[in-house]
Amino acid sequence: MERKTARLFTTALALITALQISYATHATALTNKLPEKFEAHYTLQVYGITLAEATHSLKHTDNGLSMAVNTRPVGLLAFLYDGHIDIRSDIALDNGQLLLVNHDYTHSDDAEHSTVRYEITRAKSDEKKTAEVVTGTYKGETVTINSDQPVWDPLSIQAIIIINADKETTSYEHGLLMKGELKHYIFENHGKETIGFNGSKVTALKTAVKEADRDRIIYVWMLPEYHNIPVKYEHWKEGDLKSTLLLQNVTFENEGKTTSLAISHTSEEDKNDFEDW
Repeated sequence: MERKTARLFTTALALITALQISYATHATALTNKLPEKFEAHYTLQVYGITLAEATHSLKHTDNGLSMAVNTRPVGLLAFLYDGHIDIRSDIALDNGQLLLVNHDYTHSDDAEHSTVRYEITRAKSDEKKTAEVVTGTYKGETVTINSDQPVWDPLSIQAIIIINADKETTSYEHGLLMKGELKHYIFENHGKETIGFNGSKVTALKTAVKEADRDRIIYVWMLPEYHNIPVKYEHWKEGDLKSTLLLQNVTFENEGKTTSLAISHTSEEDKNDFEDW
């Protein structure tokens, strides 16, 4: 029973990881301004049942950004399983370009403690191309991945969408580090869309992420009025909605000023608003 519950939680976490994927192009790695610092709380729903909570944070460092997410089971699952997963990605700002430096994933419970770690090194072969080498460990095995373009993971790529959510781009295929390999996704910007929450209608930016080799798609909605924070993700597979990640609250800090947003998903009015998405 314990291991089956652990598998249920890790499955839920895998959905959160997948849902965190956002869109990127070559140009999106270039920036003159870092995204705002924030701490956000999300809940994961699978077939209408809340299985997990995730706390996301983005902090500024001396040479770039540090992003983290902590995920724990909630509800009945929390009574059955006492595990948690911590993920961290460090991103460097190099001559106006954001580049992933390292990525750590730790899964801990009473039965095991496992860690996945990637480090990225790069060398410019000419002025236009940068060769990247990813080295790390996955399930105890040494992993080496070579790429002729910048690589990301599902957590760090969020910094890119926050910076570039309002820019027009065409479809683009991008590689992300997942499960010990580089997986490819097609990213599409769907532009503006009116959504509702807390009894109001607001304009959001919507993108779609399609897995290149399978019939899976992720939709993400972001709020321009709140520094392009993702407010909702949907994961679809073979035409069916599999899971939803919903923002509960977020706090931004900028030069001593704090801005917060809380979203209620409990009232019938807000429920209907979300069903309109």
